[in-house]
Amino acid sequence: MTCNSGSDATSDVDRLDEPSLVLLPERGVYTIVALLMEDKAIDVGSLGTVRMKRGLYAYTGSGLGRGALSLRGRVSRHLNKHKKLKWHIDYLTSSNSSVVVGVVASQAEKRLECSVASVINSIAEPVEGFGCSDCKCRSHLALMRLEGVGECLRLIERVYASLGLVPISLTLRPLQVLGGHVGKQVH
Repeated sequence: MTCNSGSDATSDVDRLDEPSLVLLPERGVYTIVALLMEDKAIDVGSLGTVRMKRGLYAYTGSGLGRGALSLRGRVSRHLNKHKKLKWHIDYLTSSNSSVVVGVVASQAEKRLECSVASVINSIAEPVEGFGCSDCKCRSHLALMRLEGVGECLRLIERVYASLGLVPISLTLRPLQVLGGHVGKQVH
């Protein structure tokens, strides 16, 4: 599947040969895995400037509506570099230094992102206040203490299973175009 038909060679990411997002449930909870390729201070709107270390970050959310508010709609938004910056996660996923490299999701009819985020926070480094302005969670974004995307996705799958959820996992393989330089392909 091509989520983005091409790159503008300055700040976009080609999303060629990706698994189809239709493999994900229409409604439920999801965790995207984003690779931040360098240490970076990111302005995160109302949260202010957040200093983030290079590495893999897990962001958990839910999509219980239809269309853009569905799980697939939310994940598709995270894959898009060019969007109006509204949510905390938009500031990370829009950065030229980051790319979404995977997603774990599960069918659900109610909001379970706080439960999933809480368990992930217990095994990772939460980014204080990120993505949780509408709940009382510590964070919905955490720096994973892992190097490999596959290892990270498997750990998140175990988190989902521990909560009685049935995880579906997709590894995304972006071809990065950053500042005119082709980056290393992530597996």
